[in-house]
Amino acid sequence: MKRVGALLLALCRTVYCWMFLFWSLFGIGYVYTRIQHYVQTHMIEKEAIFTDSIMVVYFIVLGMAWWMIFRGKPAEKKWAIAANLVLIFTFVPAIVTGNWRGVLKDELGWWPVIVIGTLGIIVFSVPYHGWRQKPPSPAH
Repeated sequence: MKRVGALLLALCRTVYCWMFLFWSLFGIGYVYTRIQHYVQTHMIEKEAIFTDSIMVVYFIVLGMAWWMIFRGKPAEKKWAIAANLVLIFTFVPAIVTGNWRGVLKDELGWWPVIVIGTLGIIVFSVPYHGWRQKPPSPAH
């Protein structure tokens, strides 16, 4: 039973790893498209610069979490928890810039991502040492 739990934990961590990569690449592409639009139309607002800058930081955190998990680096747990916190608090820049009126409505529509972020914090908070049991070494 313990092995099944470790296997499920490994599966969840793998799904989160690739989800972080997908969201990071999609997000960077989205911000790049917005910046191209600003350059072409010469219309930009102060809040848009702030929001896009914060979004780039969010997507870099997601990408770093993917890299740390994918490579099995020692800091993977910290980056994964940070990436999940990014998912939970995505709408903070809108509150800071003063666009808080639509935030609650948008946040309620964002609840699946908040649940995914919360479950991700739980998944990466559980101690994990791999799901394959190593055979005992023979005593010499």
